[in-house]
Amino acid sequence: MYLTILNYSDKNLVLTYELPRFATKFTSEEMEEFIDYTLGVDINSCDWMIHEELPELTTIINTCEDE
Repeated sequence: MYLTILNYSDKNLVLTYELPRFATKFTSEEMEEFIDYTLGVDINSCDWMIHEELPELTTIINTCEDE
């Protein structure tokens, strides 16, 4: 399983981690503590999600990059 964090601090970052086996059974509160204390990401300035497969590369629509 993987954890993806959208970090909105000084730089907007997308971070993806492979979760250790013990972390896959965390409650939401335990996962937030893991993110904050173990990974060092301020839980107040991020969104996160857990998923089973690695995310795919995204395409940003309606930007100058489309032209």
